[in-house]
Amino acid sequence: MSDRKLTGKGEKVREKMIAATVKILQQEGFKKATVRSIAKEADVNIASVRYYFGSKEELIGCALEYMMGNLENIVAYLDDTRLSAKERLKKYIIAYFHLARQHPALFRSISNPSSDDAKDTYFIYLSLLHSQCWSKVIRNIAEITGYTDPADLDLKAMQIFSAVEFPIILESNKADSFISNYTDSDTLSRYVDILLDNAEEKNEKKEYLKEKQKTIKRDSRYKAGSPFIP
Repeated sequence: MSDRKLTGKGEKVREKMIAATVKILQQEGFKKATVRSIAKEADVNIASVRYYFGSKEELIGCALEYMMGNLENIVAYLDDTRLSAKERLKKYIIAYFHLARQHPALFRSISNPSSDDAKDTYFIYLSLLHSQCWSKVIRNIAEITGYTDPADLDLKAMQIFSAVEFPIILESNKADSFISNYTDSDTLSRYVDILLDNAEEKNEKKEYLKEKQKTIKRDSRYKAGSPFIP
């Protein structure tokens, strides 16, 4: 962000530019959020982007932070110690679905960044999402699965985020997509339950393998003629 000290008038211009960027992102997505279109919507000179924000990326970042303001409330679910880790993640994921529905054009362009500008903006969005909640998601996944290796936890988080993004991509890109038949509240809740039930299998499998290892060890001692089988 530009370190330039602004007057009251300058702050108003800056806010107007953020509002213009938000409008474009909401209605048309990343691809249309060019410096020229933003300046035209805000009724300012193209050079104003660099003057007030330092770069287009900083302006886009400010607009996304404004649009994703509800993300802080959503992320708060991940810290709610009154709930189990599975319940925390479920509330977070369902709230994220609802956030996506509030900004269909934004999420439509996230799923299909078809230009270099859109790709840059897409990564701004990912960076914002990562900074807000990735470590909290990882912590809850660790509690659910029993994984301790950071690489495994990252991979599991990627699996879960991919499963979350898939119905959002389909729903936001095609009005009559088959997935629209599966996004009512009850079915969405069941979808998340199945997703997180799968995540829990790691702990269940670990207990199963532990018991199986005991059986193998006991059988091997028996075959070796040991009179004692612990």
